[in-house]
Amino acid sequence: MEHAHDADVGSDALSIARWRELLGEDADGLSDHEVDQIRRHADAMARVIVEMFVEQRAVQE
Repeated sequence: MEHAHDADVGSDALSIARWRELLGEDADGLSDHEVDQIRRHADAMARVIVEMFVEQRAVQE
């Protein structure tokens, strides 16, 4: 993921500035690249969690 391109982030992705707001003091001292990495990892995790939820729901039905 270190070498991911900006095109990999969907148009609905939050901006780096918004991620800095969300991270608050935790973003102090981080480069834009580091904040972008956090954004990408969070997006990947969210997609996995949603996929797991959908699969579990399908098994229950």
